[in-house]
Amino acid sequence: MANMKIANIKSTRICAFCRNWYDPANAAIVPKAPQAGFFEYNHNARNKCMLTGLDQLSWASCGKFSCKF
Repeated sequence: MANMKIANIKSTRICAFCRNWYDPANAAIVPKAPQAGFFEYNHNARNKCMLTGLDQLSWASCGKFSCKF
């Protein structure tokens, strides 16, 4: 079972919501209340960052964050 967490994309700058985190199907995120900006994300998901080329966990962050929504 996936370890799901809820976050607000308006105030959270984590890899799960970054356009540079390679998740083309958005399999690691699920909308909960998208009008308010709340999404559920898989806390254990790991995908490649297209900027650094390194595998990053969904909850990681960096200074080059760019929201995918």
